[in-house]
Amino acid sequence: MTVVAESSLQLQPTALAMREIGGWLRSAIDHLDDTTAAALFPRAELAVHEACMNVIEHGQLPAGAVVDVNLVLDSTELTVWVRDSGTEFDLAAVTSPAPNTLQERGYGIKIIRSLVSELSYRRIGEQNELTLRIDFGGTQNAQ
Repeated sequence: MTVVAESSLQLQPTALAMREIGGWLRSAIDHLDDTTAAALFPRAELAVHEACMNVIEHGQLPAGAVVDVNLVLDSTELTVWVRDSGTEFDLAAVTSPAPNTLQERGYGIKIIRSLVSELSYRRIGEQNELTLRIDFGGTQNAQ
C-alpha cells in the first residue's frame, strides 16, 4: 500500500459547510490518474456528503461541536473517517426504506452503502466514528 494523499477537514455542523467537502476531496483525488479520479470523485463526494448530513440531521450534536473528516488515499482505495461527538447510534439497526413506499427521508445510509465498498461504525469514548472505504482497484492509478 502506497499512501498517495492524507488530509483532514473540520466542518461546522451546517448544511452550508458541506460545500467544503467537494474541493477537499478533489485535492486528494487529483493525485490519481484522470480516469480513476473521474470515476471515484462523484462516489466519494456523495457518500461523504450523506454521512456528514446524517451527523448534522440526526446526531444531536452538543453546542459548539464540529464534524471531523479525515482521509487516506492509497493506490487502490480511499478511506474516509467521519467523527463527531453526537448521540451514539447502531448502524446495524438502520434499515433501508421499504420498496414501493413513498417517503421523503431515510435514504442516507442506503445511499452510502450503495457507493462504498465497506461501511463501519464504532464508538470511541464520547465520539462516533463512521468509516467509509471505497476500493477502486489497480496500483497503476497513482500519479
